[in-house]
Amino acid sequence: MKKKLGSILLMTVILSACATQTLDKKPTAAQRAREVAQIKTQLAVEYLRNKNYRQAVEAIDEAIKNNSSSLDAWLIRAQIWQYLKEPAKAEESFQRALALAPDSAEVNNNFGWFVCDVLKKPNASISYFDKALSDPTYPTPEVAQFNKGICSSRMGQYQLANSYFERALAANPNFIAAKKEMARNDLQSGSVSEANYLFKQYQSQVNSLSADDLLLGWRIEKSLGNMQAAYEYEAQLRNNFPYSAELEQVSTGKF
Repeated sequence: MKKKLGSILLMTVILSACATQTLDKKPTAAQRAREVAQIKTQLAVEYLRNKNYRQAVEAIDEAIKNNSSSLDAWLIRAQIWQYLKEPAKAEESFQRALALAPDSAEVNNNFGWFVCDVLKKPNASISYFDKALSDPTYPTPEVAQFNKGICSSRMGQYQLANSYFERALAANPNFIAAKKEMARNDLQSGSVSEANYLFKQYQSQVNSLSADDLLLGWRIEKSLGNMQAAYEYEAQLRNNFPYSAELEQVSTGKF
């Protein structure tokens, strides 16, 4: 996931391509096209991580031109267009990925989150998370449970949402983001004291707080009437994230 890992993956791909060419002196046109697509896809990942969106688009389009059956390429294309706030192109990419691998847990989970978070259709997203979770070999079921919890909370199904967050933690006790979302869910449902308890647990397990973390902490303390604690979260937002949407929400009171 990190930049260093991406670099290792890219080098692995390049070495793999070189090894293939060494063993097979005359690779077929189809083999060459698949190798090019794989390398271009990894290049697109690197460009995306470096926020070089134009080159990322060019690289992923070349990858798909060389191999339109590359599942990875369509998923990376979807991610790129999400970053660029082009939901129609992102959805087109997801649909192509689903057509190639309708039972893929990764594809279903990623598309489910897109449907919930970008298309703002949380109810329509649940079936995709369920599809992902139906795969017993899915290595990160906690992610699908986590996403399912967030989307259920957005539908006002607070008790059900907490059950999904608990399942995420049962699958991976170190998945501390679930505690933060449980805190947000409890705040939304009016269980402010429980929200505060869970958020303090989450806060004790992270090295630094993001803008979203600080906003959530501010909202909880404000709801409890702890104005000094709320002010401290606000001060951190102003110092560390002066141009953030989260600080704007604190200033306007619109969440």
